[in-house]
Amino acid sequence: MLGVKSKAQLKCIYTNARSMGNKQEELEAIVQQDSYDLVAITETWWDDSHDWSAAMDGYKLFRRDRHGRRGGGVALYVRECFDCIELDDCDDKVECLWVRMRGKANKADILLGVCYRPPNQDEEADEAFYKRLAEVSQSLALVLMGDFSLPDVCWKCNIAERKQSRRFLECVEDNFLTQLVVFNSQTSCPQGIQPPELEDRDREQNKPPIIQEEAVNDLLRHLDTHKSMGPDGIHPRVLRELAEELAKPLSIIYQQSWLTGEVPDDWRLANVTSIYKKGWKEDPGNYRPVSLTSVPGKIMERFILSALTRQVQDNQGIRPSQHGFMKGRSCLTNLIAFYDQVTRLVDEGKAVDVIYLDFSKAFDTVSHSILLEKLAAHGLDRCTFRWVKNWLEG
Repeated sequence: MLGVKSKAQLKCIYTNARSMGNKQEELEAIVQQDSYDLVAITETWWDDSHDWSAAMDGYKLFRRDRHGRRGGGVALYVRECFDCIELDDCDDKVECLWVRMRGKANKADILLGVCYRPPNQDEEADEAFYKRLAEVSQSLALVLMGDFSLPDVCWKCNIAERKQSRRFLECVEDNFLTQLVVFNSQTSCPQGIQPPELEDRDREQNKPPIIQEEAVNDLLRHLDTHKSMGPDGIHPRVLRELAEELAKPLSIIYQQSWLTGEVPDDWRLANVTSIYKKGWKEDPGNYRPVSLTSVPGKIMERFILSALTRQVQDNQGIRPSQHGFMKGRSCLTNLIAFYDQVTRLVDEGKAVDVIYLDFSKAFDTVSHSILLEKLAAHGLDRCTFRWVKNWLEG
């Protein structure tokens, strides 16, 4: 809520909906629970097709939809017990809605406003809004709610960086408006919260890892020489041709890295290159970034992955239903298992509902703290745990 110039006791709520298409029921539940007098909404994204779904029992609805393009729109719900009339506003440059609430028992009328200012709004539209605001501010009581898309404004210090934002602050001061925010619904919570657990498990956790020279030699001899090298400039062909000579020193390096839980800095570096996916080649969004890391570092990761997978599977940390990133399983095995289960349920005369979920940037948003806690809970040995932790924190 931006501006308040009223002593009236009105219970108000404002929200930027970013489309009311699937939020109408949620809004009605919130309003009924707390019995608000005024409900202001910006970015309703309504059009003529929403006439039947926008009504709310016990409230009068005033709305102004954006015409000609998607998005925008403002709306105001007012309790039916209040006598209200919408004011004409012929300026199409500004997404504003003004409603006059008639005062009771010889009290002054209250002017209610809802405004949405898009982030890319030009100065001409801003000035049109300021002119209108100066007119309505002549009212003895004014309540203005909305989203003005001015993130650089510091309300505590009453300063702003951008010229348009400073002009906005001047208008607020000139019309004697004050900001009122009772609560902000945009909140965040810590990601690393895990419920405490006590489990009875019999496992060997402190056994030191051992990397055999023969195992390193075998991996070196089976390197794909067509793969690219990392920033260290060591080509896979060199490692493959000198497998016998390099197996012992590399096994010592790997062993020490694992025991100490320290990842060499060179293994953290990467050459980032772009791989074309599909579509217009001039569009950067049609390319996928690929990190080319050290080949010796990748071999070490093979040992870590093997130990991690073995320990987590032994402690039943991976469900049998998982097919992704599992040796011997693939998308095909997943489809076969899914098809078998669905056909069995259909044969039994049961209903089958399927929900498909796709997490955007799933790997990029995994909480490292939660991941480490889960690895520890599933019995990962201390050396491997410290190595993974050091790699993630690097």
